Amino acid sequence: MEINFVNLTKSYQGKTILENVSGKIAVRDKIGLVGANGIGKTTLARLLSGREGYDSGEIVFLPRTLKTYYVEQYPSFSPTVSVYEELLEAALNNPRIIKKDAEGLSKEMLSKVGLGKEKWKQRAASLSGGEKTKLSLCKAMVSHFDFLILDEPTNHLDLKSYEWLEEYVQSLDKPVLIISHDRFFLDKTVNKIWELTSRGLKKYDGNYTHYRVQKERELKNQLKEYEKQEAKIQDLKEAMGRLKGWYNQAHKEAGQNDFYRSKAKKHAKVLKAKERQLERIEKNKLEKPEKTVSPAFEVINKSIIGQKFPPFLIQGRNLSKSFGEKTVFADLSFDIKRKDKVALIGPNGVGKSTLLKIICGIDKDFRGRVIINPSVKLGYFAQELDNLRPEKTILDNCLMEDTNVNEARLSLASLRFRGDDVYKKVADLSMGEKGRVAFAKLVLSGANFLVLDELTNYMDIQSQEKIEAVLEEFEGSILFVSHDRYFIKRLAGKIFVLENQKLTCYDGDYEFYLKKIKEQSTKAMIGSDYALINDNIQRLEVELAFLSGKLNESLEEEEKAVLNEKFLATARELNRYKKLLAQLKE
Repeated sequence: MEINFVNLTKSYQGKTILENVSGKIAVRDKIGLVGANGIGKTTLARLLSGREGYDSGEIVFLPRTLKTYYVEQYPSFSPTVSVYEELLEAALNNPRIIKKDAEGLSKEMLSKVGLGKEKWKQRAASLSGGEKTKLSLCKAMVSHFDFLILDEPTNHLDLKSYEWLEEYVQSLDKPVLIISHDRFFLDKTVNKIWELTSRGLKKYDGNYTHYRVQKERELKNQLKEYEKQEAKIQDLKEAMGRLKGWYNQAHKEAGQNDFYRSKAKKHAKVLKAKERQLERIEKNKLEKPEKTVSPAFEVINKSIIGQKFPPFLIQGRNLSKSFGEKTVFADLSFDIKRKDKVALIGPNGVGKSTLLKIICGIDKDFRGRVIINPSVKLGYFAQELDNLRPEKTILDNCLMEDTNVNEARLSLASLRFRGDDVYKKVADLSMGEKGRVAFAKLVLSGANFLVLDELTNYMDIQSQEKIEAVLEEFEGSILFVSHDRYFIKRLAGKIFVLENQKLTCYDGDYEFYLKKIKEQSTKAMIGSDYALINDNIQRLEVELAFLSGKLNESLEEEEKAVLNEKFLATARELNRYKKLLAQLKE
């Protein structure tokens, strides 16, 4: 099986989105497609899926009957069809699923992804964003396809759903193309990265982390080559300057003197050669690699440097929150110390954003106490981005903080707003760009404790990495909610888990947290198995004693042979359970 596409070009209303893009997908390929927002990733996916036509180029499927399944970023469903009906129809359309099994499979899949019985009769179109994504992924899983395309499949999913999706993609023996800003997900699922830029498609072997290493190596090499080129250009220009001077002097002194005329001609010839050499270099001139702007570390830490903070900055004591009769969480207590960087994680809908709003004093309707040290100046980033003035420019929004133009421009440049970009109106920006402006305002606010609610939502990978670089150097404390596990892994030194109305605090980073929950899961499994094995051992010992007693009685030869066989089988089974018990104890 193979998919080849050559020189694909696509325009919308006269604007070229893709130009001469080529690639090949083989049977074992699991490809992560990355690139800046608006570069054409979804357009390429739609062309490969047949959802849209291309202006020029060619796509060849081998075999030609190859079937593609495309899970869109924003799935839509018929307004009249229920959740269960939507999935059942997909299962019934799969020729490889026996019709009598389709109902059971559909119910099993819905339950597995957390769409329980109470959701089955609900209209699919009325589901939340995350629930629509889950249903759309379920449809893919019960459908027949040869090639799967996933466009931002982790949008709105909680951490458990991420893991479920990872396992599914890992288990597939078919090619997959994944468009995603979730670097952790790409690390777990892909074996190739395709980077789409305005210059075309560049291919890298390995997962996202391998791609980053290769990119950094490339950038260093490009910078060296660019610097060598610039040095060569400078040398040529200086040499040409000297030759022009010598030529002019020799030409001036030449008159009827054959020696000086010959000397002038020689200088002119060498000068022409140098000019041609410079023209060749200029014609094939390397582009200057984009230099990473130094993040505004001094600006973000200006209110922290030299200031002394107490050990505990924010403490929660017995916090409880309800909406009407529904309890969101109860009796939560926690401590956040100076320089702590804490990730607050948990399933969707458990009250993470609500807890942040309580800490920031936005939500005052709760029980318990939040103790904030007077030295703390909170900076809050809300998902809604409601600290922005859409009618003002990017720069004007930032100057609303206690800052000057130089600091504002430095911070904006570190977040990829350079030159005249800062004069764009916020109303004209994408959601990802608005997020970066809101974060720049936060950096400039002088806050020494940052509270961040889904900071990297809507942002492309480049923007995420710029923000991570700034936050890593932030010397204050941070409490943040995020579904971005790469972001959590890079930034968090502590993990708070909000689940089942309770808060569990892990005094370690994301790897420490994963290790601990794995240990807890193993202990729970062992505990369950231990009890089951113990019960079986006791049952078999009683049965063995009974059989032993029966064998000592006077019996017919045939009956005795049957009992003896049963005795040996029971003894073997007992021995097997005892070995299992010994392994668990180890």
